[in-house]
Amino acid sequence: MSAHAAQRNPVALTAEKLRRQTAQEAEAAFEAAFRENWPRLVATLYRLVGEGAEAEDLALEAFWRLHRNPLMLSDGAGLRGWLYRVATNLGLNALRARGRRQRYEEQAGSLDLQESRADDPAAEVERRQERLRVRQGLAHIKPRSAQLLLLRHSGFSYAEIAAALGVAPASVGALLARAEKEFEERYRKLE
Repeated sequence: MSAHAAQRNPVALTAEKLRRQTAQEAEAAFEAAFRENWPRLVATLYRLVGEGAEAEDLALEAFWRLHRNPLMLSDGAGLRGWLYRVATNLGLNALRARGRRQRYEEQAGSLDLQESRADDPAAEVERRQERLRVRQGLAHIKPRSAQLLLLRHSGFSYAEIAAALGVAPASVGALLARAEKEFEERYRKLE
């Protein structure tokens, strides 16, 4: 609404002024809540997760959720409880994720050790060199070609590859053939 139209309509002018005032009050309330709770919230999360940067990230996420939920700002007594509940839930979720990730990494590591125990150290060195050449070859071809090859090697179907790369499913076969040729030429140069 233009300023001229608002001057002619006092109700619209009052509504606009009220919206601006409410937005300013909400922003001021958020800033006050942030200043008041940030140090203690970060300290609480630090005690929970044990890492300063992660504690700050989690606290920022909690405040972001508060910012997206401005109704909590009007509830002075419930605000702190809500904020700490959200933050501790985020911290607990981070700990669970860390535990799962650690278990997966340990399982993958033990599987890798079981599978890679080579009776022949020379064969193991050869396999490592082969992997290095493959990585170098992928790094020196077109990014889309490398993506095609990686997705296909990871077991993706043509339809899944097409969806991931935004190409027509009918063209995936031809694109893969070109990518394989490009990779093979680069790989042979590295040998």
